Amino acid sequence: MQSVIKRWGNSAAVRLSSKILAQAKLDVSSPICIDVKAGRIVIEAAHKAPRKVNLPFSEDDLLKGLDAHGAHADELAQPSATEMGV
Repeated sequence: MQSVIKRWGNSAAVRLSSKILAQAKLDVSSPICIDVKAGRIVIEAAHKAPRKVNLPFSEDDLLKGLDAHGAHADELAQPSATEMGV
């Protein structure tokens, strides 16, 4: 398919036919990555990288020392009079 680069505000735009989008398994709302490789403009589907969360603790830290009794300690605790507003 041959096309022409057109002006779109302060940017440039290229129209992609629905046939081209279908062949690339993309649609008008698909996230894409645009790169220049070896002098060519390459448009590819954007792959979502798994979101990495840096927490100050690990799952192992949270589970350390936990046993069957302590796992439900909130159910065993008796609220104090202050906590109950008495």
